[in-house]
Amino acid sequence: MSAIALGATLYIPVLRPNLIEICQGNNPELRSVAVCLEDSTREDELEIARTRFSSFLVDLYRITPRIAIYVRPRDVAMLNWMIAQPGIEAVNGFILPKVESSSIAHWLSVMVGTQHTFMPTIEGAEAFDRAALDQLCKQLLPFRDRVTAIRIGGNDILNILGVRRSKFRTAYDGPLGAVIRDMAATFIPAGFSVAAPVFEHFNAPDVLREEVERDIENGLLTKTAIHPRQIGVIQSCYRPASCDLLEAQAILNAEARAVFGSQGSMCEPATHRRWAGNIIARAQTYGVDESDIISPMRIA
Repeated sequence: MSAIALGATLYIPVLRPNLIEICQGNNPELRSVAVCLEDSTREDELEIARTRFSSFLVDLYRITPRIAIYVRPRDVAMLNWMIAQPGIEAVNGFILPKVESSSIAHWLSVMVGTQHTFMPTIEGAEAFDRAALDQLCKQLLPFRDRVTAIRIGGNDILNILGVRRSKFRTAYDGPLGAVIRDMAATFIPAGFSVAAPVFEHFNAPDVLREEVERDIENGLLTKTAIHPRQIGVIQSCYRPASCDLLEAQAILNAEARAVFGSQGSMCEPATHRRWAGNIIARAQTYGVDESDIISPMRIA
C-alpha cells in the first residue's frame, strides 16, 4: 500500500470498544487505522490489552476489513508476541515506535522473518540530529520496499523540549518545522515516504487544513488523525485542483516539450515529473477539486 493511499490514518487504542466496527468500514471516508498498544495503554492495562488484541485478530477473520490495518506494539518483545498470534496475517503491517539508529537492528531482525510492511516512527532526540537521521536512512534502505512510510512522532519530540503543540498555529510555525523539513530532506530523496505528524486539536479545522497544505508543500502525503472529524479535512486537501491535474497530465505526456507555459507558470517535465506523478496518484485516490479556486496556501 502506498503512503498516498493511507490517507488520514486514524489512531485507535486497542481498548476502544468499537474497534472492530471501525475496521468494518463504518466511516466511509476512513482508509487506514493505527491500532495502538503502546502509549495509549497503561502498564496496568497490558494484560487486558493483549487479550483484546488476540480477540481482535479472531474477529478480523470473521469480517472483510475495508481499510488498511497497522498495529503499534509497545516494544520488540511485544512485536515478537504479535507475530506469533493466530490471525496476524489479517493486519497489513506494524508501526515501530521510538526507533533509533541504535535499536533499529532489533526491530528489523524481527521484521525480516515476516512479509508484513512496517512504518518506523522517529520520535526521540535523533530527530534533531541530521547525521543520526542519515544513519537511520542507510539502515532502512535494504527494507525500502516494505516501508510504507517513515512516521514523525511529533508529540514525543516536543516532549523532549517540554512543550506542546499550539492549537492556533501549524507545526511548521514551531520547533517541529525544522524537524519535518530535515526528515523530508533525508528520507524522501532516498525513495521513502514520510508521514506528517498528528495535529492533536480536533476542534481547529482551519489550522489543520493549513497544516496539511504545508505538509503537501514539504512532500508529506499522508497524516495521522486522532479524531474522525479530522479525516475529511485532511483528505479533502489531498484532492488536487483540476488545473493542477491538467498540468500534471501535460508534464507526463510523452510529446511534452522540454519547457512550456501553463496558466502563468513554467512547466519543465525534467524537474516536475515526480510532482506530476504524485498529483495523478492523488487524483486517482481522492478525486479532483473542480472548483479551481486555489487559496494562497495551495502550493502543491
